[in-house]
Amino acid sequence: MAVDYSKAVKYAIFCQEIYQNFSKDLKFNGLTEDPVLISDDSTDTQCAILRDGTEIIIVFRGSESSFDWETNLDTQQERAEFEQKVIREEIVAEQEKVYPYEEKSDSGALMHRGFIRAYFSVRERIHEYIRNRELSSVTTTGHSLGGALATLCAVDIQYNFSNQVSIEGYTFGAPKVGNDGFRESFNRRVPDNYRFVHGMDIVPELPRWWQGYRHVDKEFRIGRRFSVNFLSQRFRDHAIAQYINVLKTMSKS
Repeated sequence: MAVDYSKAVKYAIFCQEIYQNFSKDLKFNGLTEDPVLISDDSTDTQCAILRDGTEIIIVFRGSESSFDWETNLDTQQERAEFEQKVIREEIVAEQEKVYPYEEKSDSGALMHRGFIRAYFSVRERIHEYIRNRELSSVTTTGHSLGGALATLCAVDIQYNFSNQVSIEGYTFGAPKVGNDGFRESFNRRVPDNYRFVHGMDIVPELPRWWQGYRHVDKEFRIGRRFSVNFLSQRFRDHAIAQYINVLKTMSKS
């Protein structure tokens, strides 16, 4: 599968920009139309729908916007704060696997309960947007927790709107979303998916494989995978700015 790194850079920048103040003043680089912002306070879930003609990009917001990646994570206290807020509360806290749809899953697909609850809190408004417009393609993208939600959104849209739109996904530093059954179903339904992992980023390793979670295809490893500052580098490599810097270099080569 060939990678269009210029597209990857564009979507990674959108993932960075959505960490700005989530309000009507939020703007995205290079877009003339105002984004459609969707937010649910009960799950603290936000996404933006960006339109370019008959194509839309759905950008899901991650969970760690309060961290200054250039200066933080240098101390044990800061790393502990990141682990508690981003990993424990968002990824590990509710990891039971469930099937959220009424009909039976032929593939045996199960998904992370916490991710499902977050995605379903904004799902109907995404569906309504797609139902009421003439569209040709949908791209879902997100960083960190946003990447998990983008993964769920991609397969959901393919299942419900495949006769209307094509679908592809770009995620950055996303955790695992479901079990083997989910992986098999996703790979079959969304073959145009690009899952980027930078350096020693710790988040894509979660939840752990021995808990029954598996990554969807296709993984693209970027950046260096070794550092003498092993622990702090594993957290720092998760920064979306790090992804953007490496992808920009790759897009020029």
